Amino acid sequence: MASGVKAEVIGVKFFCDGTVDRSQHDQLIPTVPPSPSIATAGAFSKDVPFDSSIGVWGRVYLPESVFSCCESDDGNAGRLPVILYFHGGGFVMCSAAQVIFHEYCCKLAARIRAMVISVEYRRAPEHKLPAAFDDGFLALKWLQGQHDDVGVKDPWLSSHADLSKCILMGHSAGATIVHHVALKAAAARSGHLQFIRGLILGVPFFGGIARTSSEIKYAESDELVTLELTDTLWALSLPHEADRSHPYCSFVPAENPDLLKTIQWPPSLVVAGALDPLHDRQIELVEFIRKEGQQVILKEYPYYNHNFLFPEVRRPEDVDEAYMIIQRFLAECFQQR
Repeated sequence: MASGVKAEVIGVKFFCDGTVDRSQHDQLIPTVPPSPSIATAGAFSKDVPFDSSIGVWGRVYLPESVFSCCESDDGNAGRLPVILYFHGGGFVMCSAAQVIFHEYCCKLAARIRAMVISVEYRRAPEHKLPAAFDDGFLALKWLQGQHDDVGVKDPWLSSHADLSKCILMGHSAGATIVHHVALKAAAARSGHLQFIRGLILGVPFFGGIARTSSEIKYAESDELVTLELTDTLWALSLPHEADRSHPYCSFVPAENPDLLKTIQWPPSLVVAGALDPLHDRQIELVEFIRKEGQQVILKEYPYYNHNFLFPEVRRPEDVDEAYMIIQRFLAECFQQR
Protein backbone atom coordinates (compact mmCIF):
# COMPACT_ATOMS: atom_id res chain seq x y z
CA MET A 1 0.00 0.00 0.00
CA ALA A 2 1.27 3.47 -0.90
CA SER A 3 3.04 5.50 1.76
CA GLY A 4 0.64 7.39 4.00
CA VAL A 5 -2.38 5.38 2.80
CA LYS A 6 -4.35 4.00 5.76
CA ALA A 7 -6.80 1.97 3.66
CA GLU A 8 -7.95 1.58 0.07
CA VAL A 9 -11.50 0.50 -0.73
CA ILE A 10 -12.70 -0.02 -4.31
CA GLY A 11 -10.68 2.86 -5.70
CA VAL A 12 -11.04 5.17 -2.68
CA LYS A 13 -7.80 5.97 -0.83
CA PHE A 14 -7.94 6.94 2.83
CA PHE A 15 -4.78 8.64 4.11
CA CYS A 16 -3.37 8.66 7.62
CA ASP A 17 -3.81 12.44 7.86
CA GLY A 18 -7.59 12.05 7.41
CA THR A 19 -7.76 13.12 3.76
CA VAL A 20 -9.52 11.06 1.11
CA ASP A 21 -8.93 10.59 -2.62
CA ARG A 22 -12.04 9.33 -4.46
CA SER A 23 -10.84 10.16 -7.99
CA GLN A 24 -10.18 6.57 -9.04
CA HIS A 25 -13.50 5.41 -7.62
CA ASP A 26 -15.29 8.19 -9.51
CA GLN A 27 -13.65 6.98 -12.72
CA LEU A 28 -14.82 3.44 -12.05
CA ILE A 29 -18.39 4.57 -11.37
CA PRO A 30 -18.87 8.03 -12.95
CA THR A 31 -21.44 10.57 -11.86
CA VAL A 32 -24.15 11.87 -14.18
CA PRO A 33 -26.24 15.05 -14.08
CA PRO A 34 -30.01 15.01 -13.56
CA SER A 35 -32.29 15.07 -16.58
CA PRO A 36 -35.26 17.37 -15.91
CA SER A 37 -36.44 17.61 -19.52
CA ILE A 38 -35.37 14.34 -21.21
CA ALA A 39 -36.42 11.03 -19.67
CA THR A 40 -33.75 8.46 -18.78
CA ALA A 41 -34.85 4.84 -18.31
CA GLY A 42 -38.47 5.95 -17.96
CA ALA A 43 -38.10 8.92 -15.58
CA PHE A 44 -37.20 12.58 -15.45
CA SER A 45 -34.92 13.82 -12.67
CA LYS A 46 -33.72 16.98 -10.96
CA ASP A 47 -31.70 17.92 -7.88
CA VAL A 48 -33.12 19.78 -4.88
CA PRO A 49 -31.17 21.15 -1.88
CA PHE A 50 -31.94 20.00 1.65
CA ASP A 51 -29.13 21.94 3.36
CA SER A 52 -26.63 23.64 1.05
CA SER A 53 -24.39 24.61 3.95
CA ILE A 54 -23.42 20.97 4.52
CA GLY A 55 -23.91 19.67 0.99
CA VAL A 56 -26.97 17.51 1.60
CA TRP A 57 -29.39 17.28 -1.31
CA GLY A 58 -31.73 14.92 -3.10
CA ARG A 59 -32.28 13.79 -6.67
CA VAL A 60 -36.00 13.65 -7.43
CA TYR A 61 -37.31 11.16 -9.99
CA LEU A 62 -40.67 11.52 -11.72
CA PRO A 63 -42.00 8.72 -13.95
CA GLU A 64 -42.22 9.70 -17.60
CA SER A 65 -45.75 8.33 -17.74
CA VAL A 66 -47.10 11.04 -15.42
CA PHE A 67 -44.85 13.97 -16.30
CA SER A 68 -46.72 17.14 -17.26
CA CYS A 69 -45.69 20.75 -17.55
CA CYS A 70 -49.13 21.76 -16.37
CA GLU A 71 -49.47 21.96 -12.62
CA SER A 72 -52.82 20.95 -11.21
CA ASP A 73 -54.24 19.97 -7.87
CA ASP A 74 -56.86 17.25 -8.00
CA GLY A 75 -56.55 16.08 -4.42
CA ASN A 76 -54.78 12.73 -4.02
CA ALA A 77 -56.52 11.02 -6.96
CA GLY A 78 -53.89 9.71 -9.32
CA ARG A 79 -51.02 11.01 -7.22
CA LEU A 80 -47.89 8.97 -6.60
CA PRO A 81 -46.40 7.59 -3.40
CA VAL A 82 -42.95 8.86 -2.47
CA ILE A 83 -39.92 6.67 -1.83
CA LEU A 84 -37.10 8.34 0.11
CA TYR A 85 -34.09 6.31 -1.01
CA PHE A 86 -30.60 5.90 0.48
CA HIS A 87 -27.77 4.41 -1.59
CA GLY A 88 -25.19 1.98 -0.26
CA GLY A 89 -21.42 2.25 -0.04
CA GLY A 90 -20.51 1.40 3.54
CA PHE A 91 -21.05 5.04 4.58
CA VAL A 92 -17.77 5.98 2.87
CA MET A 93 -18.33 5.47 -0.87
CA CYS A 94 -20.76 6.22 -3.68
CA SER A 95 -23.12 9.08 -4.43
CA ALA A 96 -26.72 9.63 -5.43
CA ALA A 97 -25.32 11.08 -8.67
CA GLN A 98 -23.37 7.97 -9.70
CA VAL A 99 -24.72 6.32 -12.81
CA ILE A 100 -25.48 2.99 -11.10
CA PHE A 101 -27.82 4.61 -8.55
CA HIS A 102 -29.17 7.19 -11.00
CA GLU A 103 -30.32 4.54 -13.49
CA TYR A 104 -31.54 2.33 -10.65
CA CYS A 105 -33.79 5.09 -9.27
CA CYS A 106 -35.06 5.90 -12.77
CA LYS A 107 -36.17 2.28 -13.22
CA LEU A 108 -37.60 2.12 -9.71
CA ALA A 109 -39.71 5.24 -10.26
CA ALA A 110 -40.94 4.06 -13.65
CA ARG A 111 -41.77 0.47 -12.69
CA ILE A 112 -43.24 1.09 -9.24
CA ARG A 113 -44.89 4.27 -10.51
CA ALA A 114 -43.69 6.34 -7.59
CA MET A 115 -41.73 9.51 -7.04
CA VAL A 116 -38.27 8.60 -5.79
CA ILE A 117 -35.99 10.98 -3.90
CA SER A 118 -32.42 9.70 -3.67
CA VAL A 119 -30.53 11.33 -0.80
CA GLU A 120 -26.97 12.61 -1.08
CA TYR A 121 -25.72 12.34 2.50
CA ARG A 122 -22.31 13.14 3.96
CA ARG A 123 -19.73 10.37 3.89
CA ALA A 124 -17.16 9.08 6.33
CA PRO A 125 -14.40 9.36 7.34
CA GLU A 126 -14.65 13.11 6.74
CA HIS A 127 -18.04 13.00 8.44
CA LYS A 128 -18.19 10.13 10.91
CA LEU A 129 -21.44 8.53 11.97
CA PRO A 130 -24.01 9.69 12.96
CA ALA A 131 -23.65 12.28 10.14
CA ALA A 132 -25.35 9.98 7.59
CA PHE A 133 -28.18 9.23 10.04
CA ASP A 134 -28.61 12.94 10.78
CA ASP A 135 -28.69 13.76 7.07
CA GLY A 136 -31.29 11.07 6.48
CA PHE A 137 -33.46 12.55 9.21
CA LEU A 138 -32.92 16.00 7.67
CA ALA A 139 -34.22 14.68 4.34
CA LEU A 140 -37.24 13.14 6.08
CA LYS A 141 -38.06 16.44 7.79
CA TRP A 142 -37.69 18.30 4.47
CA LEU A 143 -40.15 15.91 2.85
CA GLN A 144 -42.58 16.14 5.76
CA GLY A 145 -42.27 19.92 5.50
CA GLN A 146 -43.50 19.66 1.90
CA HIS A 147 -46.53 17.79 3.24
CA ASP A 148 -47.11 20.34 6.01
CA ASP A 149 -46.53 23.39 3.75
CA VAL A 150 -43.32 24.31 5.55
CA GLY A 151 -40.61 25.95 3.44
CA VAL A 152 -40.42 26.34 -0.33
CA LYS A 153 -42.80 23.99 -2.13
CA ASP A 154 -41.32 21.82 -4.85
CA PRO A 155 -43.54 21.97 -7.97
CA TRP A 156 -43.05 18.30 -8.91
CA LEU A 157 -44.12 17.17 -5.46
CA SER A 158 -46.97 19.70 -5.37
CA SER A 159 -48.35 18.47 -8.68
CA HIS A 160 -47.76 14.73 -8.57
CA ALA A 161 -47.00 13.37 -5.07
CA ASP A 162 -49.28 11.95 -2.44
CA LEU A 163 -47.19 12.96 0.55
CA SER A 164 -49.37 10.95 2.91
CA LYS A 165 -47.71 7.86 1.38
CA CYS A 166 -44.01 8.00 2.26
CA ILE A 167 -41.75 4.94 2.22
CA LEU A 168 -38.10 4.83 3.34
CA MET A 169 -35.93 2.50 1.28
CA GLY A 170 -32.21 1.75 1.25
CA HIS A 171 -29.57 -0.69 0.14
CA SER A 172 -26.76 -2.03 2.36
CA ALA A 173 -25.50 0.93 4.42
CA GLY A 174 -28.46 2.85 3.00
CA ALA A 175 -30.77 0.30 4.62
CA THR A 176 -28.95 0.86 7.91
CA ILE A 177 -29.59 4.58 7.48
CA VAL A 178 -33.29 3.83 6.93
CA HIS A 179 -33.50 1.94 10.21
CA HIS A 180 -31.64 4.58 12.19
CA VAL A 181 -33.66 7.42 10.65
CA ALA A 182 -36.82 5.66 11.80
CA LEU A 183 -35.28 5.30 15.28
CA LYS A 184 -34.49 9.04 15.31
CA ALA A 185 -38.05 9.77 14.18
CA ALA A 186 -39.40 7.64 17.02
CA ALA A 187 -37.14 9.31 19.57
CA ALA A 188 -38.22 12.78 18.39
CA ARG A 189 -41.85 12.01 19.37
CA SER A 190 -43.10 14.81 17.12
CA GLY A 191 -45.07 13.03 14.42
CA HIS A 192 -42.09 12.18 12.21
CA LEU A 193 -42.49 8.42 12.68
CA GLN A 194 -46.20 8.56 11.81
CA PHE A 195 -45.23 10.20 8.51
CA ILE A 196 -43.35 7.02 7.51
CA ARG A 197 -45.71 4.35 6.14
CA GLY A 198 -43.15 1.59 5.60
CA LEU A 199 -39.47 0.62 5.52
CA ILE A 200 -37.70 -1.38 2.78
CA LEU A 201 -34.27 -2.62 3.85
CA GLY A 202 -32.23 -4.31 1.13
CA VAL A 203 -29.34 -6.42 2.53
CA PRO A 204 -28.91 -4.11 5.56
CA PHE A 205 -25.38 -3.50 6.80
CA PHE A 206 -25.02 -4.19 10.53
CA GLY A 207 -22.02 -5.38 12.54
CA GLY A 208 -20.68 -6.53 15.87
CA ILE A 209 -17.59 -7.78 17.67
CA ALA A 210 -18.47 -11.48 17.87
CA ARG A 211 -18.46 -13.23 14.52
CA THR A 212 -21.70 -14.79 13.31
CA SER A 213 -21.83 -18.14 11.53
CA SER A 214 -22.52 -16.49 8.16
CA GLU A 215 -19.60 -14.06 8.61
CA ILE A 216 -17.28 -17.02 9.13
CA LYS A 217 -18.76 -19.25 6.45
CA TYR A 218 -19.19 -16.61 3.73
CA ALA A 219 -16.31 -14.28 4.62
CA GLU A 220 -15.20 -14.22 1.00
CA SER A 221 -18.35 -15.30 -0.84
CA ASP A 222 -18.59 -11.91 -2.56
CA GLU A 223 -15.75 -10.62 -4.73
CA LEU A 224 -16.51 -7.09 -3.53
CA VAL A 225 -18.08 -7.27 -0.05
CA THR A 226 -15.82 -9.46 2.06
CA LEU A 227 -15.72 -9.63 5.84
CA GLU A 228 -12.37 -7.83 5.78
CA LEU A 229 -13.96 -5.02 3.79
CA THR A 230 -16.90 -4.64 6.19
CA ASP A 231 -14.47 -4.40 9.12
CA THR A 232 -12.59 -1.65 7.27
CA LEU A 233 -15.77 0.25 6.47
CA TRP A 234 -16.88 0.22 10.10
CA ALA A 235 -13.41 1.37 11.23
CA LEU A 236 -13.60 4.31 8.81
CA SER A 237 -17.17 5.32 9.60
CA LEU A 238 -17.55 4.86 13.37
CA PRO A 239 -16.64 7.68 15.79
CA HIS A 240 -13.00 7.88 16.84
CA GLU A 241 -11.97 5.18 19.35
CA ALA A 242 -15.26 3.29 18.79
CA ASP A 243 -15.37 -0.39 17.83
CA ARG A 244 -18.09 -2.62 16.42
CA SER A 245 -19.81 -2.83 19.80
CA HIS A 246 -21.01 0.73 19.18
CA PRO A 247 -24.81 1.23 18.91
CA TYR A 248 -24.43 2.60 15.37
CA CYS A 249 -23.55 -0.95 14.29
CA SER A 250 -26.72 -2.33 15.84
CA PHE A 251 -30.45 -2.24 15.06
CA VAL A 252 -31.39 -2.13 18.77
CA PRO A 253 -32.31 1.36 20.03
CA ALA A 254 -29.35 2.49 22.14
CA GLU A 255 -31.08 4.57 24.80
CA ASN A 256 -34.26 2.49 25.09
CA PRO A 257 -33.90 -1.15 23.92
CA ASP A 258 -37.64 -1.67 24.46
CA LEU A 259 -38.66 1.33 22.34
CA LEU A 260 -40.37 -0.71 19.62
CA LYS A 261 -42.62 -2.34 22.20
CA THR A 262 -44.09 1.08 23.07
CA ILE A 263 -44.76 2.54 19.60
CA GLN A 264 -46.31 1.68 16.26
CA TRP A 265 -43.27 0.87 14.14
CA PRO A 266 -43.75 1.11 10.35
CA PRO A 267 -44.14 -2.24 8.56
CA SER A 268 -40.76 -3.48 7.32
CA LEU A 269 -39.65 -5.47 4.28
CA VAL A 270 -36.19 -6.96 4.79
CA VAL A 271 -34.37 -8.45 1.79
CA ALA A 272 -31.50 -10.86 2.45
CA GLY A 273 -29.12 -13.00 0.43
CA ALA A 274 -28.42 -16.40 2.00
CA LEU A 275 -24.77 -16.28 0.87
CA ASP A 276 -24.18 -12.81 2.32
CA PRO A 277 -21.62 -12.65 5.16
CA LEU A 278 -24.10 -10.31 6.87
CA HIS A 279 -27.02 -12.74 6.44
CA ASP A 280 -27.24 -13.76 10.11
CA ARG A 281 -27.37 -10.14 11.26
CA GLN A 282 -30.19 -9.46 8.80
CA ILE A 283 -32.13 -12.44 10.17
CA GLU A 284 -31.46 -11.17 13.71
CA LEU A 285 -33.01 -7.84 12.65
CA VAL A 286 -36.14 -9.63 11.40
CA GLU A 287 -36.38 -11.68 14.60
CA PHE A 288 -35.91 -8.56 16.73
CA ILE A 289 -38.72 -6.71 14.97
CA ARG A 290 -41.04 -9.70 15.30
CA LYS A 291 -40.16 -10.15 18.98
CA GLU A 292 -41.12 -6.52 19.56
CA GLY A 293 -44.57 -7.28 18.16
CA GLN A 294 -44.11 -5.30 14.94
CA GLN A 295 -44.83 -6.24 11.33
CA VAL A 296 -41.96 -7.47 9.17
CA ILE A 297 -41.71 -9.44 5.92
CA LEU A 298 -38.54 -11.33 5.01
CA LYS A 299 -37.66 -11.95 1.37
CA GLU A 300 -34.65 -14.23 1.16
CA TYR A 301 -32.70 -15.14 -1.98
CA PRO A 302 -30.91 -18.47 -1.44
CA TYR A 303 -28.44 -17.95 -4.30
CA TYR A 304 -27.37 -14.31 -3.73
CA ASN A 305 -24.64 -12.74 -1.62
CA HIS A 306 -24.47 -9.09 -0.54
CA ASN A 307 -23.80 -7.56 -3.91
CA PHE A 308 -27.21 -7.09 -5.53
CA LEU A 309 -29.55 -4.12 -5.86
CA PHE A 310 -33.07 -5.32 -5.05
CA PRO A 311 -35.38 -5.19 -7.00
CA GLU A 312 -32.89 -5.06 -9.91
CA VAL A 313 -31.81 -8.61 -9.07
CA ARG A 314 -29.28 -10.52 -11.17
CA ARG A 315 -31.43 -13.29 -12.62
CA PRO A 316 -33.83 -11.86 -15.26
CA GLU A 317 -36.53 -14.33 -14.25
CA ASP A 318 -36.55 -12.83 -10.73
CA VAL A 319 -36.95 -9.17 -11.71
CA ASP A 320 -40.72 -9.03 -12.28
CA GLU A 321 -41.35 -10.89 -9.02
CA ALA A 322 -39.05 -8.51 -7.14
CA TYR A 323 -40.97 -5.45 -8.32
CA MET A 324 -44.26 -7.21 -7.55
CA ILE A 325 -43.05 -7.80 -3.98
CA ILE A 326 -42.48 -4.06 -3.52
CA GLN A 327 -45.83 -3.17 -5.07
CA ARG A 328 -47.67 -5.61 -2.79
CA PHE A 329 -45.78 -4.31 0.23
CA LEU A 330 -46.67 -0.69 -0.60
CA ALA A 331 -50.32 -1.59 -1.09
CA GLU A 332 -50.43 -3.30 2.32
CA CYS A 333 -48.71 -0.34 4.01
CA PHE A 334 -51.12 2.17 2.50
CA GLN A 335 -54.23 0.13 3.38
CA GLN A 336 -53.41 0.26 7.08
CA ARG A 337 -54.46 3.88 7.55
